[in-house]
Amino acid sequence: MTDLDYVLLTIYLLCITYVFYEIINSFNDEFKIRLEEGDLNQQLQDLSLQDIINVSFKFDTHYEFHTLKELAISINNKSENCPIYIDWDYCSMTDLDGRSRRVTRLPPGSTLDLFQNQVFSVIAPGKTLKEKIASEDMLVRKGDNGFLDTEKTIVDLTKPDPKKSSEAQQKRYKNFMDGKEELKFALYLAMRLAGPNTSPTGDRTRVICNLTITKLDWTAGLPWNPRKKTS
Repeated sequence: MTDLDYVLLTIYLLCITYVFYEIINSFNDEFKIRLEEGDLNQQLQDLSLQDIINVSFKFDTHYEFHTLKELAISINNKSENCPIYIDWDYCSMTDLDGRSRRVTRLPPGSTLDLFQNQVFSVIAPGKTLKEKIASEDMLVRKGDNGFLDTEKTIVDLTKPDPKKSSEAQQKRYKNFMDGKEELKFALYLAMRLAGPNTSPTGDRTRVICNLTITKLDWTAGLPWNPRKKTS
Protein backbone atom coordinates (compact mmCIF):
# COMPACT_ATOMS: atom_id res chain seq x y z
CA MET A 1 0.00 0.00 0.00
CA THR A 2 1.14 3.51 -0.77
CA ASP A 3 1.23 6.36 1.71
CA LEU A 4 -1.91 7.75 0.06
CA ASP A 5 -3.69 4.44 0.64
CA TYR A 6 -2.86 4.59 4.35
CA VAL A 7 -4.14 8.15 4.53
CA LEU A 8 -7.39 7.20 2.79
CA LEU A 9 -7.83 4.15 5.02
CA THR A 10 -7.29 6.26 8.11
CA ILE A 11 -9.86 8.82 6.95
CA TYR A 12 -12.31 6.00 6.16
CA LEU A 13 -11.91 4.45 9.61
CA LEU A 14 -12.34 7.84 11.27
CA CYS A 15 -15.54 8.40 9.31
CA ILE A 16 -16.87 4.97 10.29
CA THR A 17 -16.00 5.65 13.94
CA TYR A 18 -17.76 9.02 13.84
CA VAL A 19 -20.89 7.49 12.29
CA PHE A 20 -21.04 4.81 15.01
CA TYR A 21 -20.46 7.48 17.66
CA GLU A 22 -23.41 9.50 16.34
CA ILE A 23 -25.61 6.40 16.20
CA ILE A 24 -24.83 5.56 19.81
CA ASN A 25 -25.48 9.16 20.89
CA SER A 26 -28.85 9.17 19.14
CA PHE A 27 -29.96 6.23 21.31
CA ASN A 28 -28.15 7.34 24.48
CA ASP A 29 -31.18 9.04 26.06
CA GLU A 30 -33.04 6.15 27.67
CA PHE A 31 -33.95 5.74 31.33
CA LYS A 32 -36.27 3.79 33.57
CA ILE A 33 -38.16 4.97 36.63
CA ARG A 34 -39.32 3.09 39.71
CA LEU A 35 -41.23 3.69 42.90
CA GLU A 36 -39.30 2.92 46.08
CA GLU A 37 -41.96 0.53 47.33
CA GLY A 38 -40.06 -0.42 50.48
CA ASP A 39 -40.00 3.20 51.69
CA LEU A 40 -43.70 3.64 50.93
CA ASN A 41 -44.72 0.40 52.63
CA GLN A 42 -42.77 1.36 55.74
CA GLN A 43 -44.56 4.72 55.88
CA LEU A 44 -47.94 3.03 55.57
CA GLN A 45 -47.05 0.64 58.37
CA ASP A 46 -45.88 3.50 60.60
CA LEU A 47 -49.23 5.23 59.98
CA SER A 48 -51.19 1.97 60.42
CA LEU A 49 -52.50 2.38 56.87
CA GLN A 50 -51.09 -0.78 55.29
CA ASP A 51 -54.54 -2.43 55.32
CA ILE A 52 -56.37 0.69 54.12
CA ILE A 53 -54.50 2.17 51.19
CA ASN A 54 -52.28 1.03 48.35
CA VAL A 55 -50.44 3.39 45.98
CA SER A 56 -48.87 2.35 42.69
CA PHE A 57 -47.74 3.85 39.38
CA LYS A 58 -47.98 2.69 35.79
CA PHE A 59 -44.62 3.10 34.04
CA ASP A 60 -43.18 2.11 30.68
CA THR A 61 -40.18 -0.19 30.75
CA HIS A 62 -38.07 2.74 29.53
CA TYR A 63 -38.38 6.33 28.32
CA GLU A 64 -36.50 8.83 26.22
CA PHE A 65 -35.41 11.94 28.12
CA HIS A 66 -38.11 14.14 26.57
CA THR A 67 -41.11 11.81 26.87
CA LEU A 68 -42.10 11.51 30.57
CA LYS A 69 -44.66 14.34 30.82
CA GLU A 70 -47.06 12.87 33.38
CA LEU A 71 -47.33 10.28 36.12
CA ALA A 72 -50.08 7.67 36.01
CA ILE A 73 -51.00 6.98 39.63
CA SER A 74 -53.44 4.43 41.11
CA ILE A 75 -54.73 4.74 44.67
CA ASN A 76 -56.68 1.80 46.04
CA ASN A 77 -58.98 2.09 49.06
CA LYS A 78 -58.77 -1.34 50.69
CA SER A 79 -61.06 -0.48 53.61
CA GLU A 80 -64.62 -1.76 53.91
CA ASN A 81 -66.40 1.37 55.12
CA CYS A 82 -64.05 4.39 55.11
CA PRO A 83 -63.86 6.79 52.13
CA ILE A 84 -60.54 8.40 51.28
CA TYR A 85 -60.26 11.97 49.99
CA ILE A 86 -57.24 13.02 47.91
CA ASP A 87 -56.53 16.72 48.43
CA TRP A 88 -54.72 17.66 45.23
CA ASP A 89 -54.07 21.23 46.30
CA TYR A 90 -52.08 19.94 49.27
CA CYS A 91 -50.02 17.55 47.15
CA SER A 92 -46.60 18.54 45.85
CA MET A 93 -43.78 17.16 43.76
CA THR A 94 -40.08 17.91 44.01
CA ASP A 95 -37.61 18.37 41.20
CA LEU A 96 -34.06 17.00 41.13
CA ASP A 97 -32.86 19.84 43.38
CA GLY A 98 -35.59 19.30 45.96
CA ARG A 99 -37.67 22.34 44.94
CA SER A 100 -41.36 21.84 45.74
CA ARG A 101 -43.91 22.22 42.93
CA ARG A 102 -47.71 22.16 43.07
CA VAL A 103 -49.29 18.99 41.73
CA THR A 104 -51.96 19.31 39.04
CA ARG A 105 -54.43 16.56 38.18
CA LEU A 106 -54.91 16.18 34.42
CA PRO A 107 -58.58 15.44 33.65
CA PRO A 108 -59.23 14.81 29.93
CA GLY A 109 -59.81 18.00 27.91
CA SER A 110 -59.14 20.29 30.89
CA THR A 111 -59.60 24.03 30.33
CA LEU A 112 -59.28 24.93 33.99
CA ASP A 113 -57.44 27.99 35.19
CA LEU A 114 -54.01 27.06 36.48
CA PHE A 115 -54.53 29.12 39.62
CA GLN A 116 -57.97 28.02 40.73
CA ASN A 117 -58.50 25.47 43.50
CA GLN A 118 -58.68 21.84 42.48
CA VAL A 119 -61.59 19.63 43.48
CA PHE A 120 -60.59 16.79 45.80
CA SER A 121 -61.13 13.20 44.67
CA VAL A 122 -63.16 10.70 46.67
CA ILE A 123 -62.25 7.00 46.71
CA ALA A 124 -65.12 4.83 47.95
CA PRO A 125 -64.35 1.71 50.03
CA GLY A 126 -63.06 -1.10 47.84
CA LYS A 127 -62.52 1.18 44.84
CA THR A 128 -59.44 2.44 42.99
CA LEU A 129 -58.74 5.96 41.75
CA LYS A 130 -56.63 6.25 38.61
CA GLU A 131 -55.36 9.68 37.63
CA LYS A 132 -52.68 11.34 35.54
CA ILE A 133 -50.79 14.09 37.29
CA ALA A 134 -48.05 16.62 36.55
CA SER A 135 -46.54 19.64 38.23
CA GLU A 136 -48.06 23.05 37.65
CA ASP A 137 -44.91 24.55 36.12
CA MET A 138 -45.06 21.97 33.29
CA LEU A 139 -48.40 23.19 31.93
CA VAL A 140 -49.19 25.75 29.23
CA ARG A 141 -52.46 26.72 27.59
CA LYS A 142 -52.74 26.27 23.85
CA GLY A 143 -54.25 29.52 22.56
CA ASP A 144 -56.34 32.03 24.50
CA ASN A 145 -59.07 29.51 25.39
CA GLY A 146 -57.37 26.24 24.51
CA PHE A 147 -56.65 23.08 26.45
CA LEU A 148 -53.91 22.82 29.04
CA ASP A 149 -50.97 20.81 27.79
CA THR A 150 -47.77 19.47 29.35
CA GLU A 151 -44.91 21.29 27.67
CA LYS A 152 -42.09 20.16 29.95
CA THR A 153 -41.12 16.81 31.41
CA ILE A 154 -41.65 15.61 34.99
CA VAL A 155 -37.92 16.09 35.61
CA ASP A 156 -35.49 18.05 33.45
CA LEU A 157 -32.90 15.68 31.98
CA THR A 158 -31.29 18.16 29.58
CA LYS A 159 -27.60 18.86 29.93
CA PRO A 160 -27.09 21.74 32.39
CA ASP A 161 -25.89 25.03 30.95
CA PRO A 162 -22.42 25.69 32.47
CA LYS A 163 -23.28 29.39 32.70
CA LYS A 164 -26.56 28.86 34.58
CA SER A 165 -26.00 25.71 36.63
CA SER A 166 -23.90 24.91 39.66
CA GLU A 167 -20.87 22.64 39.68
CA ALA A 168 -22.85 20.11 41.70
CA GLN A 169 -25.62 20.01 39.08
CA GLN A 170 -23.10 19.50 36.27
CA LYS A 171 -21.35 16.73 38.20
CA ARG A 172 -24.67 15.03 38.96
CA TYR A 173 -25.61 15.06 35.29
CA LYS A 174 -22.24 13.63 34.21
CA ASN A 175 -22.44 10.86 36.82
CA PHE A 176 -26.00 10.07 35.69
CA MET A 177 -25.00 9.86 32.03
CA ASP A 178 -22.04 7.65 32.98
CA GLY A 179 -24.36 5.33 34.91
CA LYS A 180 -22.67 6.15 38.23
CA GLU A 181 -25.57 7.95 39.93
CA GLU A 182 -29.35 7.63 40.02
CA LEU A 183 -31.61 10.68 40.13
CA LYS A 184 -34.32 11.04 42.74
CA PHE A 185 -37.47 13.08 43.24
CA ALA A 186 -40.65 12.65 45.26
CA LEU A 187 -44.42 13.00 45.20
CA TYR A 188 -46.00 14.16 48.48
CA LEU A 189 -49.50 12.72 48.48
CA ALA A 190 -51.99 14.42 50.81
CA MET A 191 -55.19 12.61 51.76
CA ARG A 192 -57.99 12.57 54.32
CA LEU A 193 -59.32 9.37 55.84
CA ALA A 194 -62.91 9.52 57.09
CA GLY A 195 -64.26 7.00 59.59
CA PRO A 196 -66.06 6.58 62.90
CA ASN A 197 -63.06 7.84 64.87
CA THR A 198 -62.12 10.82 62.69
CA SER A 199 -63.41 14.36 62.27
CA PRO A 200 -66.46 14.76 59.98
CA THR A 201 -64.30 15.83 57.03
CA GLY A 202 -61.61 13.24 57.72
CA ASP A 203 -58.15 13.45 59.25
CA ARG A 204 -55.46 14.63 56.86
CA THR A 205 -52.27 12.64 56.51
CA ARG A 206 -49.46 12.48 53.97
CA VAL A 207 -47.27 9.82 52.43
CA ILE A 208 -44.15 10.36 50.35
CA CYS A 209 -43.70 8.43 47.13
CA ASN A 210 -39.96 8.39 46.44
CA LEU A 211 -39.14 7.87 42.77
CA THR A 212 -35.78 6.91 41.28
CA ILE A 213 -34.52 7.40 37.71
CA THR A 214 -31.81 5.11 36.34
CA LYS A 215 -29.91 5.78 33.12
CA LEU A 216 -30.02 2.81 30.73
CA ASP A 217 -27.41 1.65 28.26
CA TRP A 218 -27.84 3.04 24.74
CA THR A 219 -28.92 -0.39 23.50
CA ALA A 220 -32.26 0.08 25.33
CA GLY A 221 -33.32 2.47 22.56
CA LEU A 222 -32.79 0.02 19.73
CA PRO A 223 -35.91 -0.97 17.74
CA TRP A 224 -35.94 -4.54 19.06
CA ASN A 225 -36.35 -3.26 22.64
CA PRO A 226 -39.97 -1.98 22.50
CA ARG A 227 -41.52 -0.06 25.37
CA LYS A 228 -43.97 -1.96 27.50
CA LYS A 229 -46.24 -0.91 30.36
CA THR A 230 -45.34 -2.07 33.86
CA SER A 231 -46.97 -1.43 37.22
